[in-house]
Amino acid sequence: MAVQAAPSTEPTSKALKSGPSLPASILIMFWMMLSVCCFEAYATPVLQLDIAQQSYSLGRHVEYIEDQSGQLDITSIRQKSENAWKKHSKPGLNFGFTDSAYWFRIHLETSEPQSWLLEIGHPLLDEITFYLFSGEELLQEVQTGDAKPFMERPLKHRNFVLPLMIPAEERITLYLQVRSSGSVQVPMTLWHEDVYHEQDELQMGILGIYFGVVLVMMLYNLFLYLRVYEPAYIYYVLYVAMFGFFIAALTGWGYKYLWPEAVAFQQYGLVIFIILGGIFVCRFIHYFLDLPNQAPRIEQLLTGAVLILLLLLCLLPLTSYHTVIRPALSMVMIISLIALYTGILLWRRGGVIARYFTVAWSTFLIAVLLAILEKFAFLSTTYWAEVFLPAGMLLELILLSLALGERIYSDKQYRIQAQQEIIQLQVKGHEELEQKVQLRTLELEEANTKLHLLATIDALTGIFNLRHFLERGTHDIKIAQRHQRPIALIMLDIDHFKSVNDTYGHDVGDRVLKHVVDICCRMNRETDIIGRLGGEEFGILLPETPAASAYAVAERLRCEIEVSSIDHEGTTIFVSVSQGICTIDSTQPYLTIKQMRKVADRALYQAKESGRNRTVMSAGNE
Repeated sequence: MAVQAAPSTEPTSKALKSGPSLPASILIMFWMMLSVCCFEAYATPVLQLDIAQQSYSLGRHVEYIEDQSGQLDITSIRQKSENAWKKHSKPGLNFGFTDSAYWFRIHLETSEPQSWLLEIGHPLLDEITFYLFSGEELLQEVQTGDAKPFMERPLKHRNFVLPLMIPAEERITLYLQVRSSGSVQVPMTLWHEDVYHEQDELQMGILGIYFGVVLVMMLYNLFLYLRVYEPAYIYYVLYVAMFGFFIAALTGWGYKYLWPEAVAFQQYGLVIFIILGGIFVCRFIHYFLDLPNQAPRIEQLLTGAVLILLLLLCLLPLTSYHTVIRPALSMVMIISLIALYTGILLWRRGGVIARYFTVAWSTFLIAVLLAILEKFAFLSTTYWAEVFLPAGMLLELILLSLALGERIYSDKQYRIQAQQEIIQLQVKGHEELEQKVQLRTLELEEANTKLHLLATIDALTGIFNLRHFLERGTHDIKIAQRHQRPIALIMLDIDHFKSVNDTYGHDVGDRVLKHVVDICCRMNRETDIIGRLGGEEFGILLPETPAASAYAVAERLRCEIEVSSIDHEGTTIFVSVSQGICTIDSTQPYLTIKQMRKVADRALYQAKESGRNRTVMSAGNE
């Protein structure tokens, strides 16, 4: 039987060794590929953290579950199957206005322990609950949101920032529950701490400059209002104020710096600023574009919009933020469209101011439209979408301010034109009187010129008189003292001048005086000051002149006068001069012009006593 059994088992052994048939092999391979695909489809994604990476934008890495009832807790969420979690296809997590709560999950791994910061860059979320698990162990739980006092935040930052410590070689699971009465936008970024603080300082600096510009615009137009008392300016100031508060609330600055303990106000502040801003801008357009006269029907539409906004403001305490914010945003959009239409209408009629207004409002409308589309989740939350609203609104403020300036300029031109017309009428009626006034004015100017010459110029010689010489000398001495520069005074007296008068007469004496003055003026510098101090005595003030140079100047003058002559009726007349010099430099105390004159006068006296026709020099301290 053993021999018979062997042949019966041999074919089976060969069949097993040769493998399955071709159809069976194809089925096995298809089953294996399907299993791999299903495994990949339901595999939990894990974000491997690299210490060299500065930050991670988590929008495409997280999974989420929408909790429409809002009743799920962390235990029930963790029990959900992998099929319940959805991947978000866009970089920004934006779900618009919704009553649902949202749960987010992300798995993290790292090869070495690392400290990270999780930033949620939308500061208007009401409730945020954060869980960090390692397997089944809860490592960290944090509750935050703008429904809680600002000082209770883990890090005192305008956005929601949570510190994470991720251990090495462990899979860490992060869960996040978010609910809000406003738009549910959850831009999540994972940062290295040092890198985060660097970029945060840059953002804070930009925001500081931004709010500084807004404050300057507000104060500038407030000043204009106080000067002209034009209602358009005060409504513009109020609109700018609401705009500033709106951006402060939108960026989290307001809750951090202005009302950190006012939790209730934080819940309603944004919609209050939107409503009040809409009211003030309607009143601004009313006065700025003069709607009662230019477009009365549009003025009625804007008045109706103001009444609707006031109604929403009154309903706010009786209802919820969620109920009021959407119609408020819709009203802002409607007002923007009406304002743009009005600007275009008046521009086509030739209004210069309307041109500025239309360009400004076009910018504002684009910014508001993008913001509203983002809030209603028609656009994903991105950095540029967040930046364009404040940037566009700021540009609109600047353009409106230019429009106000253009209005001031137009009013000024209108007043100037009216004044010119009045002046022309007055000129036509009083031409003869104006001519007489002009003639009389010329006569008075000529008389004043003559009086000035008489007060400052010596009538005979044409040089400065004593009074003006002393005034100019006082001025030049102060300059020399301030800059510690040398200065000299030459006192010059004509020798035996009385005998010239007695011998030839006073007319020849006057010629001698003019002759000496001509030589002094010809030989001195433009900066030197020459004056007649009385009779035949003259003074020459030499700025920037040390003692040796002053003495050389005096000697050249003396020699030139000595050799020159005057002809009178065939007689040649020679005269000479005696000179005294007072010099001062930076090593000596500076004197007044009168004190220098006394010193130079003593030196002149010594020259006279020594035989005349010579120069004697004395230092200022002698």
